[in-house]
Amino acid sequence: MMKRNIVLVGMMGSGKSHIGRKLAQRLKWQFVDTDRRLERAVGMTIAEFYNEAGETIFREREINILHQVSRYHEAVISFGGNFPMNVDTYRILHRNGVIVALSSEPYRVEERVGRHIGKRPTVDYDDLHNFVRTMMKQWEDVYPYCDFTIDTTRGGASYIVDTIVEAIHKEKIQFAKRDRGGKTHEH
Repeated sequence: MMKRNIVLVGMMGSGKSHIGRKLAQRLKWQFVDTDRRLERAVGMTIAEFYNEAGETIFREREINILHQVSRYHEAVISFGGNFPMNVDTYRILHRNGVIVALSSEPYRVEERVGRHIGKRPTVDYDDLHNFVRTMMKQWEDVYPYCDFTIDTTRGGASYIVDTIVEAIHKEKIQFAKRDRGGKTHEH
């Protein structure tokens, strides 16, 4: 099985950006955060763009970025966790990527999301407890589509990175390596 990149998905507060950055460092790959990429493209924060453009336009821009980054080689891609993935999203990501879902206990997600009030466009900060539980139910339908699901509740980032790397090695997944001439070969 030949893949090009590793995609981290999961609900907001599951640790995608933090773990993604560390995983990319470990593999000496590039790190791509689709939320940051979207913010750079539109020149405003995710929350501002979502509120100004509305969900439909937001989704379209997100899917465009998804198509771009899913073709990268040797990239760890953190995919924005504002909404659960759907089957189309999954198909795009899975074509070239190993999909690793990060999950976390509700209390840990609340703790992480609660640190940045107002930063995430779809969060009900007034009732974070129920919001997180509803979100978790939606994500339960997504995990079966993913290649791996890793729990990030306990253990530091480097322990979680080890777990991801071990899981991928165990499945003997091959990644296409990009050489200087732009051609692709296996490694």
